[in-house]
Amino acid sequence: MSPKFVRGGERAKPQPGVIVDVRLYELHGTRYYAVLYQLDGDEARREARLSFDMIHDDPHAGDRVLVQQILGVVDRITRPDPDQSPDTNHQATSP
Repeated sequence: MSPKFVRGGERAKPQPGVIVDVRLYELHGTRYYAVLYQLDGDEARREARLSFDMIHDDPHAGDRVLVQQILGVVDRITRPDPDQSPDTNHQATSP
């Protein structure tokens, strides 16, 4: 995917978080998801409504995700790439 730019520079990096709850619904024949999510380090839970092409396949509560926002509006939720650094993935466990 090519980098997107917003007025004043490059868009903000995706924020790591977790899906708390997700509900599938259909509107005019298009699948949408109402997603309740919580960003890492934030106690507030937030809701986003996204079409099927703006979120990873088969989202479930408990999924670790990256939340992309522009001007405070969520425009994409994806699973983290397993090859990314640990600060955006699951916390490392002690041996």
